Amino acid sequence: MREVAAAAGIQAGSLYHHFPSKEAIAVELVEEYHADLDRAVRDFRRVASAPGATPDPVAALRVFARDVAEVAGRNRAALQISMYDAPTSASASLTTVVRAEPASLGEHWRSLVADAVADGALDRRIDPRILRHVLRDTLPMAGVMARERAAPEGGTAAVADCVTAIVFDGLALREPAPLDHGGQSPAIRVVAEARARWAAQARARGRERPGMILDVARAQFAQRGFDATTMRGIADAAGLPAGNLYRYFESKDAMVTAILSEFSDRLLDAYREVLAVGAPAAESLEAICWLLDQAGRQFSQEIDMLKGNGKVLSLDVARHYRDGARARYALLVGLVENGVATGEVRPVAPPALVATCVREIMWAPMRSLAPISPGRVREFIRRAILEGAARLMSGYLFPIGPSAGPPPVLRS
Repeated sequence: MREVAAAAGIQAGSLYHHFPSKEAIAVELVEEYHADLDRAVRDFRRVASAPGATPDPVAALRVFARDVAEVAGRNRAALQISMYDAPTSASASLTTVVRAEPASLGEHWRSLVADAVADGALDRRIDPRILRHVLRDTLPMAGVMARERAAPEGGTAAVADCVTAIVFDGLALREPAPLDHGGQSPAIRVVAEARARWAAQARARGRERPGMILDVARAQFAQRGFDATTMRGIADAAGLPAGNLYRYFESKDAMVTAILSEFSDRLLDAYREVLAVGAPAAESLEAICWLLDQAGRQFSQEIDMLKGNGKVLSLDVARHYRDGARARYALLVGLVENGVATGEVRPVAPPALVATCVREIMWAPMRSLAPISPGRVREFIRRAILEGAARLMSGYLFPIGPSAGPPPVLRS
Protein backbone atom coordinates (compact mmCIF):
# COMPACT_ATOMS: atom_id res chain seq x y z
CA MET A 1 0.00 0.00 0.00
CA ARG A 2 2.93 2.35 0.72
CA GLU A 3 4.27 1.72 -2.78
CA VAL A 4 0.86 2.41 -4.34
CA ALA A 5 0.52 5.63 -2.34
CA ALA A 6 4.02 6.76 -3.32
CA ALA A 7 3.36 6.05 -7.00
CA ALA A 8 0.08 7.96 -6.76
CA GLY A 9 1.82 10.89 -5.07
CA ILE A 10 -0.34 10.79 -1.94
CA GLN A 11 0.16 9.89 1.72
CA ALA A 12 -0.48 6.29 2.72
CA GLY A 13 -3.13 7.46 5.17
CA SER A 14 -5.01 9.16 2.34
CA LEU A 15 -4.97 5.95 0.31
CA TYR A 16 -6.52 4.01 3.19
CA HIS A 17 -9.31 6.58 3.22
CA HIS A 18 -10.37 5.22 -0.18
CA PHE A 19 -9.33 1.55 0.03
CA PRO A 20 -8.88 -0.55 3.17
CA SER A 21 -6.32 -2.89 1.56
CA LYS A 22 -4.46 -3.68 -1.63
CA GLU A 23 -6.89 -6.55 -2.25
CA ALA A 24 -9.76 -4.07 -2.16
CA ILE A 25 -8.00 -2.22 -4.99
CA ALA A 26 -7.58 -5.50 -6.87
CA VAL A 27 -11.26 -6.35 -6.43
CA GLU A 28 -12.29 -3.00 -7.88
CA LEU A 29 -9.93 -3.37 -10.83
CA VAL A 30 -11.34 -6.81 -11.68
CA GLU A 31 -14.92 -5.60 -11.21
CA GLU A 32 -14.23 -2.71 -13.62
CA TYR A 33 -12.78 -5.19 -16.13
CA HIS A 34 -15.90 -7.33 -15.94
CA ALA A 35 -18.13 -4.25 -16.26
CA ASP A 36 -16.15 -3.26 -19.37
CA LEU A 37 -16.79 -6.71 -20.86
CA ASP A 38 -20.51 -6.33 -20.11
CA ARG A 39 -20.50 -2.94 -21.88
CA ALA A 40 -18.81 -4.48 -24.92
CA VAL A 41 -21.55 -7.11 -25.13
CA ARG A 42 -24.32 -4.50 -24.77
CA ASP A 43 -22.77 -2.18 -27.37
CA PHE A 44 -22.35 -5.02 -29.85
CA ARG A 45 -25.94 -6.16 -29.42
CA ARG A 46 -27.25 -2.63 -29.82
CA VAL A 47 -25.47 -2.17 -33.16
CA ALA A 48 -26.31 -5.65 -34.40
CA SER A 49 -30.01 -5.25 -33.58
CA ALA A 50 -30.38 -1.87 -35.26
CA PRO A 51 -32.99 -1.74 -38.05
CA GLY A 52 -31.58 -2.97 -41.34
CA ALA A 53 -28.47 -4.53 -39.80
CA THR A 54 -27.68 -7.83 -41.50
CA PRO A 55 -24.24 -8.85 -40.27
CA ASP A 56 -22.45 -11.83 -41.75
CA PRO A 57 -22.18 -14.30 -38.81
CA VAL A 58 -18.44 -14.92 -39.23
CA ALA A 59 -17.81 -11.19 -39.64
CA ALA A 60 -19.73 -10.66 -36.41
CA LEU A 61 -17.43 -13.13 -34.64
CA ARG A 62 -14.37 -11.29 -35.94
CA VAL A 63 -15.72 -7.92 -34.83
CA PHE A 64 -16.59 -9.11 -31.34
CA ALA A 65 -13.17 -10.76 -31.04
CA ARG A 66 -11.62 -7.33 -31.55
CA ASP A 67 -13.98 -5.85 -28.98
CA VAL A 68 -12.95 -8.38 -26.32
CA ALA A 69 -9.26 -7.93 -27.14
CA GLU A 70 -9.55 -4.16 -26.79
CA VAL A 71 -11.21 -4.56 -23.39
CA ALA A 72 -8.36 -6.85 -22.33
CA GLY A 73 -5.84 -4.27 -23.45
CA ARG A 74 -7.56 -1.51 -21.46
CA ASN A 75 -7.69 -3.69 -18.34
CA ARG A 76 -4.32 -5.40 -18.43
CA ALA A 77 -3.76 -4.99 -14.67
CA ALA A 78 -7.04 -6.75 -13.89
CA LEU A 79 -6.18 -9.46 -16.39
CA GLN A 80 -2.83 -10.00 -14.67
CA ILE A 81 -4.55 -10.17 -11.29
CA SER A 82 -6.97 -12.76 -12.62
CA MET A 83 -4.10 -14.82 -14.00
CA TYR A 84 -1.50 -14.58 -11.28
CA ASP A 85 -3.21 -14.35 -7.86
CA ALA A 86 -3.63 -17.84 -6.44
CA PRO A 87 -7.15 -18.36 -5.08
CA THR A 88 -5.69 -20.10 -2.02
CA SER A 89 -3.75 -17.00 -0.98
CA ALA A 90 -6.37 -14.42 -1.96
CA SER A 91 -9.22 -13.07 0.12
CA ALA A 92 -12.70 -14.51 -0.31
CA SER A 93 -13.87 -11.36 -2.09
CA LEU A 94 -10.99 -11.40 -4.57
CA THR A 95 -11.36 -15.14 -5.17
CA THR A 96 -15.07 -14.70 -5.87
CA VAL A 97 -14.69 -11.82 -8.31
CA VAL A 98 -11.79 -13.43 -10.20
CA ARG A 99 -13.74 -16.64 -10.73
CA ALA A 100 -16.99 -14.88 -11.66
CA GLU A 101 -16.65 -14.26 -15.41
CA PRO A 102 -19.54 -12.09 -16.63
CA ALA A 103 -22.37 -14.40 -17.65
CA SER A 104 -23.18 -12.12 -20.57
CA LEU A 105 -19.79 -12.84 -22.17
CA GLY A 106 -20.20 -16.60 -22.30
CA GLU A 107 -23.80 -16.31 -23.45
CA HIS A 108 -22.83 -13.89 -26.23
CA TRP A 109 -20.08 -16.14 -27.58
CA ARG A 110 -22.55 -19.03 -27.51
CA SER A 111 -25.12 -16.99 -29.42
CA LEU A 112 -22.66 -15.78 -32.07
CA VAL A 113 -21.29 -19.26 -32.72
CA ALA A 114 -24.82 -20.71 -32.84
CA ASP A 115 -25.84 -18.08 -35.41
CA ALA A 116 -22.85 -18.98 -37.61
CA VAL A 117 -23.68 -22.67 -37.37
CA ALA A 118 -27.35 -22.08 -38.18
CA ASP A 119 -26.36 -19.92 -41.16
CA GLY A 120 -24.19 -22.69 -42.58
CA ALA A 121 -21.15 -20.43 -42.42
CA LEU A 122 -18.99 -22.93 -40.49
CA ASP A 123 -17.62 -26.32 -41.40
CA ARG A 124 -20.20 -28.74 -40.02
CA ARG A 125 -17.44 -31.17 -38.99
CA ILE A 126 -16.20 -28.73 -36.34
CA ASP A 127 -17.53 -29.03 -32.80
CA PRO A 128 -19.05 -25.60 -31.98
CA ARG A 129 -18.29 -26.13 -28.28
CA ILE A 130 -14.57 -26.23 -29.04
CA LEU A 131 -14.79 -23.14 -31.22
CA ARG A 132 -16.64 -21.30 -28.47
CA HIS A 133 -14.08 -22.32 -25.82
CA VAL A 134 -11.18 -21.29 -28.03
CA LEU A 135 -12.60 -17.84 -28.75
CA ARG A 136 -13.87 -17.22 -25.21
CA ASP A 137 -10.64 -18.26 -23.50
CA THR A 138 -8.06 -17.01 -26.01
CA LEU A 139 -9.26 -13.49 -26.86
CA PRO A 140 -9.01 -12.11 -23.28
CA MET A 141 -5.31 -13.02 -23.44
CA ALA A 142 -4.79 -10.51 -26.25
CA GLY A 143 -3.65 -7.85 -23.79
CA VAL A 144 -0.89 -10.11 -22.52
CA MET A 145 0.06 -11.37 -25.99
CA ALA A 146 0.28 -7.85 -27.39
CA ARG A 147 2.54 -6.77 -24.57
CA GLU A 148 4.80 -9.84 -24.49
CA ARG A 149 5.21 -10.16 -28.25
CA ALA A 150 4.75 -6.48 -29.09
CA ALA A 151 2.13 -7.04 -31.78
CA PRO A 152 3.55 -4.82 -34.54
CA GLU A 153 1.68 -1.56 -35.01
CA GLY A 154 -1.69 -3.13 -34.36
CA GLY A 155 -1.71 -3.85 -30.62
CA THR A 156 -4.60 -5.95 -29.36
CA ALA A 157 -6.52 -5.56 -32.62
CA ALA A 158 -3.64 -7.23 -34.47
CA VAL A 159 -3.69 -10.09 -31.98
CA ALA A 160 -7.47 -10.54 -32.32
CA ASP A 161 -7.27 -10.47 -36.12
CA CYS A 162 -4.47 -13.04 -36.06
CA VAL A 163 -6.45 -15.40 -33.81
CA THR A 164 -9.60 -15.17 -35.94
CA ALA A 165 -7.62 -15.47 -39.18
CA ILE A 166 -6.06 -18.71 -37.91
CA VAL A 167 -9.37 -20.14 -36.72
CA PHE A 168 -11.64 -19.03 -39.57
CA ASP A 169 -9.27 -18.84 -42.56
CA GLY A 170 -6.78 -21.54 -41.58
CA LEU A 171 -3.01 -21.61 -41.85
CA ALA A 172 -2.51 -24.14 -44.63
CA LEU A 173 -2.33 -22.62 -48.11
CA ARG A 174 -3.01 -26.03 -49.61
CA GLU A 175 -5.39 -28.64 -48.30
CA PRO A 176 -3.45 -30.98 -46.00
CA ALA A 177 -2.58 -34.40 -47.35
CA PRO A 178 -5.08 -37.10 -46.36
CA LEU A 179 -4.14 -39.22 -43.38
CA ASP A 180 -2.95 -42.78 -43.86
CA HIS A 181 -5.16 -45.77 -43.08
CA GLY A 182 -4.25 -45.56 -39.40
CA GLY A 183 -5.51 -41.99 -39.24
CA GLN A 184 -2.02 -40.69 -38.53
CA SER A 185 0.70 -38.82 -40.35
CA PRO A 186 4.34 -39.64 -39.47
CA ALA A 187 4.51 -36.48 -37.32
CA ILE A 188 1.31 -37.42 -35.48
CA ARG A 189 2.73 -40.88 -34.81
CA VAL A 190 5.68 -39.21 -33.08
CA VAL A 191 3.19 -37.45 -30.78
CA ALA A 192 1.47 -40.75 -29.98
CA GLU A 193 4.85 -42.30 -29.15
CA ALA A 194 5.71 -39.34 -26.89
CA ARG A 195 2.41 -39.65 -25.01
CA ALA A 196 3.00 -43.39 -24.46
CA ARG A 197 6.53 -42.68 -23.26
CA TRP A 198 5.30 -40.02 -20.81
CA ALA A 199 2.79 -42.44 -19.33
CA ALA A 200 5.45 -45.14 -18.91
CA GLN A 201 7.82 -42.66 -17.28
CA ALA A 202 5.11 -41.57 -14.86
CA ARG A 203 4.47 -45.19 -13.83
CA ALA A 204 8.17 -45.84 -13.32
CA ARG A 205 8.58 -42.63 -11.32
CA GLY A 206 5.82 -43.61 -8.91
CA ARG A 207 7.65 -46.82 -7.98
CA GLU A 208 10.55 -44.89 -6.40
CA ARG A 209 10.42 -42.88 -3.18
CA PRO A 210 11.58 -39.52 -4.66
CA GLY A 211 9.12 -39.94 -7.53
CA MET A 212 6.30 -40.82 -5.17
CA ILE A 213 7.02 -37.70 -3.10
CA LEU A 214 7.01 -35.55 -6.23
CA ASP A 215 3.68 -37.06 -7.30
CA VAL A 216 2.17 -36.06 -3.95
CA ALA A 217 3.77 -32.60 -4.12
CA ARG A 218 2.51 -32.14 -7.68
CA ALA A 219 -1.06 -32.79 -6.54
CA GLN A 220 -0.68 -30.42 -3.58
CA PHE A 221 0.73 -27.60 -5.69
CA ALA A 222 -1.97 -28.07 -8.32
CA GLN A 223 -4.77 -28.03 -5.75
CA ARG A 224 -3.52 -25.49 -3.22
CA GLY A 225 -1.10 -23.28 -5.14
CA PHE A 226 2.57 -22.57 -4.50
CA ASP A 227 2.21 -20.12 -1.62
CA ALA A 228 -0.29 -22.16 0.38
CA THR A 229 1.56 -25.48 0.05
CA THR A 230 4.02 -26.33 2.83
CA MET A 231 6.63 -29.03 3.33
CA ARG A 232 4.67 -30.29 6.34
CA GLY A 233 1.50 -30.49 4.24
CA ILE A 234 3.33 -32.50 1.58
CA ALA A 235 4.80 -34.82 4.22
CA ASP A 236 1.37 -35.38 5.77
CA ALA A 237 -0.19 -36.12 2.37
CA ALA A 238 2.64 -38.55 1.61
CA GLY A 239 2.30 -40.26 5.00
CA LEU A 240 5.89 -39.43 5.93
CA PRO A 241 7.52 -37.68 8.89
CA ALA A 242 8.58 -34.20 7.80
CA GLY A 243 12.20 -35.04 8.58
CA ASN A 244 12.19 -37.87 6.05
CA LEU A 245 11.00 -35.49 3.34
CA TYR A 246 14.11 -33.34 3.72
CA ARG A 247 16.30 -36.36 2.99
CA TYR A 248 15.11 -36.17 -0.61
CA PHE A 249 14.27 -32.48 -1.19
CA GLU A 250 15.66 -29.53 0.72
CA SER A 251 12.63 -27.29 0.11
CA LYS A 252 9.36 -26.96 -1.75
CA ASP A 253 11.23 -24.71 -4.19
CA ALA A 254 13.41 -27.70 -5.11
CA MET A 255 10.28 -29.77 -5.69
CA VAL A 256 8.66 -27.20 -7.97
CA THR A 257 11.91 -26.83 -9.89
CA ALA A 258 12.10 -30.60 -10.40
CA ILE A 259 8.44 -30.89 -11.45
CA LEU A 260 8.42 -28.01 -13.93
CA SER A 261 11.87 -28.84 -15.31
CA GLU A 262 10.84 -32.40 -16.08
CA PHE A 263 7.65 -31.18 -17.77
CA SER A 264 9.55 -28.61 -19.81
CA ASP A 265 12.29 -31.01 -20.91
CA ARG A 266 9.86 -33.70 -22.04
CA LEU A 267 7.78 -31.23 -24.00
CA LEU A 268 10.85 -29.70 -25.64
CA ASP A 269 12.17 -33.15 -26.57
CA ALA A 270 8.83 -33.97 -28.19
CA TYR A 271 8.84 -30.68 -30.16
CA ARG A 272 12.24 -31.56 -31.56
CA GLU A 273 11.17 -35.11 -32.40
CA VAL A 274 8.14 -33.84 -34.33
CA LEU A 275 10.24 -31.41 -36.35
CA ALA A 276 12.95 -34.01 -36.95
CA VAL A 277 10.45 -36.01 -39.02
CA GLY A 278 10.84 -33.39 -41.75
CA ALA A 279 7.14 -33.35 -42.60
CA PRO A 280 5.57 -30.47 -44.57
CA ALA A 281 5.02 -27.34 -42.49
CA ALA A 282 1.23 -27.68 -42.25
CA GLU A 283 1.55 -31.30 -41.17
CA SER A 284 4.13 -30.32 -38.55
CA LEU A 285 1.87 -27.52 -37.26
CA GLU A 286 -0.97 -30.00 -36.88
CA ALA A 287 1.33 -32.30 -34.92
CA ILE A 288 2.58 -29.52 -32.64
CA CYS A 289 -1.00 -28.49 -31.84
CA TRP A 290 -1.90 -32.12 -31.14
CA LEU A 291 1.23 -32.40 -29.00
CA LEU A 292 0.07 -29.48 -26.86
CA ASP A 293 -3.35 -31.09 -26.38
CA GLN A 294 -1.79 -34.41 -25.41
CA ALA A 295 0.66 -32.72 -23.05
CA GLY A 296 -2.23 -30.90 -21.39
CA ARG A 297 -3.95 -34.21 -20.71
CA GLN A 298 -0.86 -36.10 -19.53
CA PHE A 299 0.54 -33.23 -17.46
CA SER A 300 -2.74 -31.81 -16.19
CA GLN A 301 -1.39 -31.12 -12.71
CA GLU A 302 1.57 -29.21 -14.09
CA ILE A 303 -0.88 -27.20 -16.20
CA ASP A 304 -2.94 -26.48 -13.08
CA MET A 305 0.23 -25.37 -11.27
CA LEU A 306 0.96 -22.90 -14.06
CA LYS A 307 -2.55 -21.73 -14.89
CA GLY A 308 -3.99 -21.80 -11.40
CA ASN A 309 -1.07 -19.89 -9.94
CA GLY A 310 0.69 -18.18 -12.83
CA LYS A 311 2.73 -16.22 -10.30
CA VAL A 312 5.04 -19.22 -10.04
CA LEU A 313 6.32 -18.41 -13.55
CA SER A 314 7.90 -15.22 -12.23
CA LEU A 315 9.82 -17.04 -9.48
CA ASP A 316 13.33 -18.46 -9.69
CA VAL A 317 11.92 -21.99 -9.35
CA ALA A 318 10.56 -21.67 -12.90
CA ARG A 319 13.78 -20.49 -14.55
CA HIS A 320 14.43 -23.82 -16.29
CA TYR A 321 10.80 -23.99 -17.42
CA ARG A 322 11.01 -20.46 -18.85
CA ASP A 323 14.19 -21.35 -20.75
CA GLY A 324 12.42 -24.37 -22.24
CA ALA A 325 9.36 -22.28 -23.14
CA ARG A 326 11.58 -19.82 -25.03
CA ALA A 327 13.24 -22.68 -26.90
CA ARG A 328 9.87 -24.19 -27.85
CA TYR A 329 8.60 -20.81 -28.98
CA ALA A 330 11.68 -20.29 -31.17
CA LEU A 331 11.09 -23.68 -32.81
CA LEU A 332 7.46 -22.78 -33.50
CA VAL A 333 8.39 -19.39 -34.97
CA GLY A 334 10.96 -21.09 -37.19
CA LEU A 335 8.35 -23.60 -38.38
CA VAL A 336 5.92 -20.81 -39.32
CA GLU A 337 8.67 -18.81 -41.05
CA ASN A 338 9.73 -21.83 -43.07
CA GLY A 339 6.14 -22.62 -44.00
CA VAL A 340 5.54 -19.08 -45.26
CA ALA A 341 8.80 -19.14 -47.22
CA THR A 342 7.91 -22.42 -48.94
CA GLY A 343 4.34 -21.36 -49.69
CA GLU A 344 2.76 -23.90 -47.35
CA VAL A 345 1.56 -21.54 -44.61
CA ARG A 346 -0.74 -18.58 -45.06
CA PRO A 347 0.98 -15.30 -44.05
CA VAL A 348 -1.87 -14.07 -41.85
CA ALA A 349 0.50 -12.04 -39.63
CA PRO A 350 4.21 -11.84 -38.79
CA PRO A 351 5.47 -15.34 -37.91
CA ALA A 352 6.27 -14.40 -34.30
CA LEU A 353 2.67 -13.30 -33.73
CA VAL A 354 1.26 -16.35 -35.54
CA ALA A 355 3.35 -18.65 -33.33
CA THR A 356 2.17 -16.80 -30.21
CA CYS A 357 -1.48 -17.10 -31.24
CA VAL A 358 -1.23 -20.77 -32.23
CA ARG A 359 0.29 -21.61 -28.87
CA GLU A 360 -2.33 -19.59 -26.98
CA ILE A 361 -5.21 -21.10 -28.98
CA MET A 362 -4.13 -24.48 -27.62
CA TRP A 363 -2.98 -23.29 -24.18
CA ALA A 364 -5.67 -20.82 -23.01
CA PRO A 365 -8.69 -23.18 -23.31
CA MET A 366 -6.78 -26.27 -22.15
CA ARG A 367 -8.91 -26.74 -19.02
CA SER A 368 -12.12 -26.21 -20.99
CA LEU A 369 -11.09 -28.76 -23.61
CA ALA A 370 -10.04 -31.45 -21.12
CA PRO A 371 -13.57 -32.96 -20.77
CA ILE A 372 -14.02 -33.05 -24.56
CA SER A 373 -12.87 -36.20 -26.34
CA PRO A 374 -9.36 -35.99 -27.83
CA GLY A 375 -10.79 -37.07 -31.19
CA ARG A 376 -13.03 -34.00 -31.35
CA VAL A 377 -10.12 -31.74 -30.47
CA ARG A 378 -7.98 -33.42 -33.10
CA GLU A 379 -10.72 -32.81 -35.68
CA PHE A 380 -10.84 -29.14 -34.66
CA ILE A 381 -7.09 -28.75 -35.12
CA ARG A 382 -7.22 -30.16 -38.63
CA ARG A 383 -10.48 -28.57 -39.78
CA ALA A 384 -10.09 -25.12 -38.18
CA ILE A 385 -6.44 -24.30 -37.51
CA LEU A 386 -5.23 -25.86 -40.75
CA GLU A 387 -8.16 -25.55 -43.17
CA GLY A 388 -10.20 -22.74 -41.59
CA ALA A 389 -13.59 -23.07 -39.89
CA ALA A 390 -15.40 -20.62 -42.19
CA ARG A 391 -16.93 -22.09 -45.33
CA LEU A 392 -18.87 -20.68 -48.25
CA MET A 393 -22.51 -21.67 -47.96
CA SER A 394 -22.50 -23.29 -51.41
CA GLY A 395 -20.01 -25.90 -50.30
CA TYR A 396 -16.88 -26.55 -48.31
CA LEU A 397 -14.47 -24.64 -50.50
CA PHE A 398 -10.93 -24.20 -49.26
CA PRO A 399 -10.24 -20.53 -48.37
CA ILE A 400 -8.21 -18.73 -51.03
CA GLY A 401 -6.68 -15.90 -49.05
CA PRO A 402 -6.14 -14.37 -45.63
CA SER A 403 -8.39 -11.70 -44.24
CA ALA A 404 -6.83 -8.33 -45.01
CA GLY A 405 -7.17 -5.03 -43.20
CA PRO A 406 -9.82 -4.34 -40.58
CA PRO A 407 -12.61 -6.88 -40.14
CA PRO A 408 -16.02 -6.19 -41.63
CA VAL A 409 -18.03 -3.60 -39.74
CA LEU A 410 -21.60 -4.25 -38.65
CA ARG A 411 -23.70 -1.80 -40.65
CA SER A 412 -27.33 -0.83 -40.46
